[in-house]
Amino acid sequence: MTDPDNSTDSRTVSLTDAKGFVYEPVRGPKRKIQFNPRSDGRFERVEAIWNGCRWRVTGREIVTTMRRI
Repeated sequence: MTDPDNSTDSRTVSLTDAKGFVYEPVRGPKRKIQFNPRSDGRFERVEAIWNGCRWRVTGREIVTTMRRI
């Protein structure tokens, strides 16, 4: 099955438009980190792992501030 998040590929979406990123470690499946805006001005950070068919969420937390490094 194809990865539904190919749209996050840096060749098709600029980093300023992306709300997260997908990366491929040397060993293991693809991983995704996403920052979803909340109504209170904070963000929800969601981590997921690609299992070959879909993304499986492995962690979440509320983030109060973000900045570029």
